Amino acid sequence: MIQNCIEQMLDDVVRIDLVPAAECKLPVPMQVWQVVMQITNLSSWQPQTAIQTIGAATLSLAYNVQDGDDGEIDSAPSLKQIPKTVKSGIIYEHTLQVPITAFFEATKVAIHGLEGVDFHVVLTTDDNTHYLMYSLTGSSRVMIEEENVRQKGTVKITMQSASQVIRLE
Repeated sequence: MIQNCIEQMLDDVVRIDLVPAAECKLPVPMQVWQVVMQITNLSSWQPQTAIQTIGAATLSLAYNVQDGDDGEIDSAPSLKQIPKTVKSGIIYEHTLQVPITAFFEATKVAIHGLEGVDFHVVLTTDDNTHYLMYSLTGSSRVMIEEENVRQKGTVKITMQSASQVIRLE
């Protein structure tokens, strides 16, 4: 996926869910490079409702906050993807930054629940298209950087992957 496509997709993101890897039963091994992945039942997926292939989210950030969401997105997230060559091939270092404006305590509690836990990220756009950031074992981290004494902040998600962002169909 070229950088301009990623930036356009990020402008349309309305929800970001962090799903523990232990909850996921994805049909493709994490070391296989993917651009598009076929997933059944995805149209009915709700972040707090586990389905066959994607589990329930531990951290949910959204523009339109609903029950069960942990933070309110302030503006479009940013994503840096840096390819690196390692002995096993090319891996991508992802850094996703999400500005948030509310629900800092709920966000902190959810982030605390992800400490030391491998997770994957599901991005949902306004047209209900889903994208997956599939992390390698032991590489996913999340933290919150606060600004202006809880008036604004940024959730920073880092991970390594064998793929760039994967579109789920």
